[in-house]
Amino acid sequence: MIIFITLVLTSSIISAMIIGVGENLFSKTKTDSQQNVPSVKGIAHVIILEIFELGADDVLHLVFELPYIEQELPEEDMSWVVMCVPPNQGARTTVEFDEGDFSLATELEGDGQTALPLEEFSPGVTYRLIIPLDECDLNDIDEASFVIMIERGRTHEWELDIGEAPYQGQDLI
Repeated sequence: MIIFITLVLTSSIISAMIIGVGENLFSKTKTDSQQNVPSVKGIAHVIILEIFELGADDVLHLVFELPYIEQELPEEDMSWVVMCVPPNQGARTTVEFDEGDFSLATELEGDGQTALPLEEFSPGVTYRLIIPLDECDLNDIDEASFVIMIERGRTHEWELDIGEAPYQGQDLI
């Protein structure tokens, strides 16, 4: 009987030590993986991308949200590019582009072109940005695309559907 009790106590002590070592090993692996994998800061969801003004300088109107970000996203971590291909270039293709950041973005109630104290984007909030185009002339291009880049997140590109005769208020995506 004494030998049986001794074996039961010894086996429970050995089992507890094995479980403790396994738990410690798995927790260190989890910590290492969290430190080595950068967090993805999300995907931009474009709700509206339309022509706001046509003329000497064209202007786009962008309404977007960031529904899949984990936490507040600083506005300097986002940027945009509009790439345009002018017509009739023969064998060579030149790309003109406008680029910028989201420092003038406002919440949907704002005008989308005034620098406000908006420094971070929140998940699930809808924002507006007015994008002036200096290089791209929407009346004189064959094709164009719009790109939003999020640092340590997703880069997404949309082909713009401009057509033969663009007009103010035209939906581009």
